[in-house]
Amino acid sequence: MVITTVKSSQPSIDPWVFRELGLASLRDARLTARALRLASDLAAHPALSLSSLYVSDWAGLKAAYRFFDNPKVTPAKLLEPHQAATWERGASEGLVLIAQDTTSFNFTHHAATTGLGPIGSGTEQGFLLHSALALTTAGVPLGLVAQIVWARDPETRGKSARRKQLPIEAKESYRWLQVQQQIADHVPNGTRTVLMGDRESDIYDLFIMPRHPGQELLVRAAWDRKLVDPPEQHLWAAAEAAAVIGTMTITVPSKPGRPERQALLALRSAVIQIARPADRSASTPAAPPMTVVLAREIAPPDGAKPIEWLLFTTLEVATAADAERIVTWYSYRWRIERLHFTLKTGGSHVEDLQLASRKRLERAVTLYSIVSWRLLWMTYQVRIDPNQSPTVAFSSAEIAVLERLVTTQKPARPPGHPLTLRDAVRAMAKLGGFLGRKSDGEPGVKTLWRGYRQLQLLCWWDEVPRTPS
Repeated sequence: MVITTVKSSQPSIDPWVFRELGLASLRDARLTARALRLASDLAAHPALSLSSLYVSDWAGLKAAYRFFDNPKVTPAKLLEPHQAATWERGASEGLVLIAQDTTSFNFTHHAATTGLGPIGSGTEQGFLLHSALALTTAGVPLGLVAQIVWARDPETRGKSARRKQLPIEAKESYRWLQVQQQIADHVPNGTRTVLMGDRESDIYDLFIMPRHPGQELLVRAAWDRKLVDPPEQHLWAAAEAAAVIGTMTITVPSKPGRPERQALLALRSAVIQIARPADRSASTPAAPPMTVVLAREIAPPDGAKPIEWLLFTTLEVATAADAERIVTWYSYRWRIERLHFTLKTGGSHVEDLQLASRKRLERAVTLYSIVSWRLLWMTYQVRIDPNQSPTVAFSSAEIAVLERLVTTQKPARPPGHPLTLRDAVRAMAKLGGFLGRKSDGEPGVKTLWRGYRQLQLLCWWDEVPRTPS
């Protein structure tokens, strides 16, 4: 048998791409079709540059560059159908967690790229991205509900001393309030949200911002703020004076040079009301009463930095179970960091893109973000419901390949055992180097992305026309 390849042989566009991008408001069917093609191609080959991705397809490469250079293609319009699909998924949950974080992209090595600004404290150039990721209360990523991109003005470098005199709208921290407003404008009726943020989101303006019923906050404290009553008391002292109401164990994820470990936390809770900052006028609204939960690690391992979180929340905390739920939900905030990791070094390698302007890069980052969410969703969905049908994550062509793989990979699947989502994900992960031993746990997003790329190549191979020799 000989194999005949044709230039038009391309992997089919996955159904999930249609669900997340098929209704993009680009006002041009050709642009929408190109968005679908690009998203599908980027998902299959996330680590490749555009020139490598379309190495034998000059027309496809030119079309990709034109797409990212087209002013009709705005990040907001690209993200819009995915946001709608995300809120549709969230509506069936009832309560949605919104994890936020900011990351920077370094393009110092692309000196010709225009529209960049300073990042960090050195000479590095790039831009910043603030993302808001919706999660279920079990920590499964539902999708992106907001993204904000900006580059810093070089003229403002070194003027941080003026920040207290600036209105909140002129500060980078304003993005937290912008996302809260975007959520209020788009959340479906009957869906409650919990906006979660790390210490960067400890912003007085966020606490006093009007919120719709059902909009809650869960923020890690950064400042030892003064309290209203008693007037001389501070936040940390009030939290530490509260009685221990329970304990819980959390998993601290691994980092370079630090293995994953279990941490036993003592939980304290108190109702407080923070005072108006001294630099604010008397007309500034008072912050509402909130609950703080202090989670502090008991007997951390030698050399390990103990876990200690002081969390503000507008949610009621009446019992130890309530406090444990608050801490558990906050631990899911790491998911947004995993999304940004996937965008940078965990799969997409966005910082290697050679596009000539920040505007082009913004459009590319939006597409890559949706692709990154998809793999992140798969990573955690399989841990929550491993026995569900693989059709929730894979196309029929992908399932056909995975069915063949599980008959050859070790350990062998028992005869007559229907393919589950866990079987399918692990079979794909093994294509990316996952060994699947009992001690290996579940595959991570980086391994899944490598496996997904190989799976797409196998699906493409199945579609290549063959003629008898």
